[in-house]
Amino acid sequence: MPKETKEVEDKEITQPDPTVEELAELLQVEPWALAGLRVRMGWAVGTRVSRTQFERALREFLQGPTVKE
Repeated sequence: MPKETKEVEDKEITQPDPTVEELAELLQVEPWALAGLRVRMGWAVGTRVSRTQFERALREFLQGPTVKE
């Protein structure tokens, strides 16, 4: 494997997940929805999650039941 390819792969692997606030801004989530999602999921300010995990949790929050079992 060429050296520059290896360096690019290392950078991708070591880059941390974005914070929930960064994802909310990127996906244009309303402030009330982010607040409710954070309470439901138990995410503190600055919690880092993957975009896939955030989108799944947001979808379940907006379309699911109001009580988490």
